[in-house]
Amino acid sequence: MRIITSKEQLRGRTNTSLGMRKQKVFKLSDNVAMEDTSENSRLLDECRRHWDSLRDFRKRRLRNRKYYRGDQWSDEIPDPNGDGYITEEQYLKNQGKVPLKQNQVRQLVKNLVGQYRSNPSQSVVVARARENAGVSEMLSNALQASHAVNMTKELDAREFEEFSISGAMVQKVGYKYWKERNLEDLYIENVNVNRVFFNSDVADIRLHDLRIIGEIIDTTLEDIISTFAKSTKDESRIKELYSRSVTKDFLALRGLNSNRLDNLDFYIPQDPAKARLYEIWQLKGSWKVYAHDPMDGSYAIVPNTMKEIAIQNSERLRVGLEGGIAQDEIPLIEAEEKFEQSWYVRFLTPSGYTLFEGETPYKHEEHPYAITLYPLLDGEVWGFVEDIIDQQRYINRLVIMMDFIMSASAKGVLMIPEDVIPDNMTPEDYAQEWTRFNGVIVYTPSKTHNQMPTQISANSTNIGISEMLALQMQLMTEISGVHGAIQGKTPGSGTPASLYAQEAQNATVNTLDYMQTFQHFRQKRDTKALKTIVQFYNEPRYLAINGRSLNQDSKLYDPDLVKNMDFDLAITQGTDTPVYRQIIDDTLMKLLETQMIDLEMFLEQTSLPFADKLLAAVKSRKEQLDQGAMPEAMPPELMAQAQQGANPKAMAMAQQFIGKGGPAAGAAASGKYDNL
Repeated sequence: MRIITSKEQLRGRTNTSLGMRKQKVFKLSDNVAMEDTSENSRLLDECRRHWDSLRDFRKRRLRNRKYYRGDQWSDEIPDPNGDGYITEEQYLKNQGKVPLKQNQVRQLVKNLVGQYRSNPSQSVVVARARENAGVSEMLSNALQASHAVNMTKELDAREFEEFSISGAMVQKVGYKYWKERNLEDLYIENVNVNRVFFNSDVADIRLHDLRIIGEIIDTTLEDIISTFAKSTKDESRIKELYSRSVTKDFLALRGLNSNRLDNLDFYIPQDPAKARLYEIWQLKGSWKVYAHDPMDGSYAIVPNTMKEIAIQNSERLRVGLEGGIAQDEIPLIEAEEKFEQSWYVRFLTPSGYTLFEGETPYKHEEHPYAITLYPLLDGEVWGFVEDIIDQQRYINRLVIMMDFIMSASAKGVLMIPEDVIPDNMTPEDYAQEWTRFNGVIVYTPSKTHNQMPTQISANSTNIGISEMLALQMQLMTEISGVHGAIQGKTPGSGTPASLYAQEAQNATVNTLDYMQTFQHFRQKRDTKALKTIVQFYNEPRYLAINGRSLNQDSKLYDPDLVKNMDFDLAITQGTDTPVYRQIIDDTLMKLLETQMIDLEMFLEQTSLPFADKLLAAVKSRKEQLDQGAMPEAMPPELMAQAQQGANPKAMAMAQQFIGKGGPAAGAAASGKYDNL
């Protein structure tokens, strides 16, 4: 797990919209043992209580995850042979049975994730003022470029999976140094809900009543040193703090399992090779002085007291009057005291030592976490999986019951009277000859009774289990809302295509609440991401993310254009589906046919895969023709790709436009552009 901080953040040089924030790094004394950690210890104990209050949520999430994974017989029941408890799986094994399961939970969740993936969308910054359209496009490109770097499509798919299991979504938005790219940039990561703690009395679905939030971090000692140490002296102090808790030579015997998180302890890490760290964000209130200085037009929170500002004003009056300035023309500082709440962060060690503390360095003036709890009904949170566990259990029970009955039923048992077995044959030989093809058994009938051997088979399955199993499968579909049409199942014979399409459309209504909730979560995340980009992108940088941008200038991020733009912009989700792109291409084609746009505009805006190469070739040819040179022939591979990727009508129209219409119509009449 990475610690999301930036070098400027740790050095305490980050400005906010209200002025410079005071921050502290390493208030450790030269002698670590002499530092007073009592306040931090009380804070850690408070965080532990918040974390413990989420125990029931984590327990239910663990059960949901086990059912999703396929571990569906791990619930404990009283041991019939003792006073303790055993798992249902062990109970079945004690009966000599295999604990079978038919995992329907995962298939339904996979369908939800598939619905999300099949309807992709991208965040678009929309300017409320028309004159800011170019700036909004530049910000959209910057946001989409950061999404591409962070691979948020995969992050969001896994976060949607977590949402389906637990009902909680937590991501972290920060700014850090990327070693692979050799620059600082936006960083987004998924945070495991087992490691998160917050005040669990939240009731507002927007989480405006969140007062404290934090995370248990287990990372390497080198990562902590590279993040917080500014000198070799700081490095020695960090190593001293973790000298007794980190064992570098430890090697985990079991990897790629959930034991570390399932058995997570607040103070002691499960992996002795990792160092435990706590990131704690608190909403604190204090009296602050707001000052407006007419001399430079600034309005900010200042570290001065009201008395000190009065002294400064007196000094200004004295200097102004001595200089012959009228008293009412002397600019005085206007100040007032306000009680303001702000987010305050601390990075603490398990022993209570502070590695970093300060007010939030972000312009959004909040913590870096994007969190959504669903549905937060009367304070309760649960996921999609929890709704269908009972049906999954009953399906497994019916399958096991059917297996029990079938294994205990007669399946072709051969009843042989003992006195009819020939003297030269054993019962085994008799049974083998009975089942052999064209077998012959010669025996002497009994004198007392003429009874033939009998083979018995019991029809043990026709007792209603199949009907109950079908009923439970139907109930699971009804309860989950993921119907057969949306799962892509073959419709019944005679079902009209329009009716099946309507059923699939209606089925999406049942999952619409999940999709809209996740979209709301993404919007909250992207709002913080956008403000972080605006804050930390202090130098121009090239955004090579949208090759067919409407405004070429928007490919270059200019930080001077986005100053004081926070309240003029909003984020919406843009559609990015094949159907939507096809509609855009068809509209562009109609505009091209009516010559409302030229070929270059068409190629700049279309989503056809060959558009970029063809656009470059067209521009190159026009430049050569304008210079009076003979244009080179179009590469055969590009022509083949264009003809393969586009419809014939579009290609014919493009050829006609190049040769006869557009800005080169006059030259085309003389055959100048025929080679195009």
